[in-house]
Order: sequence, then C-alpha cells, then structure tokens
Amino acid sequence: MTERAAGLLVLWNDVDPAREAEYEDWHANEHVPERLTVPGIEWARRYAQHGVGPMPRYMTLYGLRHRAVLDSQAYRRLLQEPTLASRRMRPALRNICRWVCDLLEDRSGEANSVAVRTLPLHELTWLSQVEEARTVARRDPAASDLPWLAGGQGRSIEGEWFVCEAHEDGALPDRGAGLFRRLPVLG
Repeated sequence: MTERAAGLLVLWNDVDPAREAEYEDWHANEHVPERLTVPGIEWARRYAQHGVGPMPRYMTLYGLRHRAVLDSQAYRRLLQEPTLASRRMRPALRNICRWVCDLLEDRSGEANSVAVRTLPLHELTWLSQVEEARTVARRDPAASDLPWLAGGQGRSIEGEWFVCEAHEDGALPDRGAGLFRRLPVLG
C-alpha cells in the first residue's frame, strides 16, 4: 500500500525547441518512470504550461514519502549514473528550477489542468483562505540544487509556498499563476 507523501519535489524546466519531441519521449517513457523505481518516490505528475506564463514550460511533481528520499543511495545513483539518453538530454534543458518541499496538502492528483503559483512567506494568511488550493507545499530554501547543472541552465523562481489549484480551461487565474495541463507518463 502506498503511504501518504509528506514531501514534494517540484521541477520546472524548458527545453531546446529543436529537441522538444525527443524530450517528450524521454521524459514520459524513461526519465519519470525511472524515478518512480526509487523507494519512497510515491507518485509523479507531468505538466506543460498553457501558452506563455511566468514559469518555465514544463513542470514535474514527485510525491515523496519524506524529503530524505532525495538523499538515498537509490536516488543519488540516478543523478550520478544517468542513462545514455539522460546524458544526451541534460545539455538541452534550460531554466531549470528545483524546489524541495514539505507537502501540507495534496488533493489535485486527478486534475487535468492546474493553476500554479508561488507565494512569499507572508502570504500565508491569503493561502489559508483559498478553498480551491489542492496542493500546498512549503519550500526548503536550503535544499541543494541538482549537482549536474551547468552554468546558465538554472533559473530562480521566487517564493516559499507552492500552491496548485484544479482549474477548468479558460482564462489565466490572477496573482501571477501559470496554467498547466497534465501530460502522460509512459506515453
């Protein structure tokens, strides 16, 4: 039986447009399924942003039994010993941002379209009033970045809170949210 996730790994990225089809195949059929073999990574969700928004085009969420999963030998091995396809794809990735979070609420698992926003710490009062919030996580700003990032590949996304709301297709939500649609894993 799967345990409730207590941690959340959020990854945003863009990809070289000339390699987008290769990225989609690799990410859905190799990369994400490979991460799901790590004990303690409970689930994964892939998304692509609708149109242009404040965040990179792609977002991947991983539910972690606990944040220490990212320090496990199994996870570290995937980072240090990438597959051939992963080694080929890494240089094509752009605007990579990695958030390691404590997961406080997760009810957006089945949503096909989500509005995502990151908020500063002082907006906690606003956050508690949002009934639509389906996934709420608090970032650990001291968490390490990916060890293989080359100069110019990273991007900073400001905020302490990650909020994801189920969203019907339509107008972009207010407050600087990005609108993402769900992508398949093992597509």
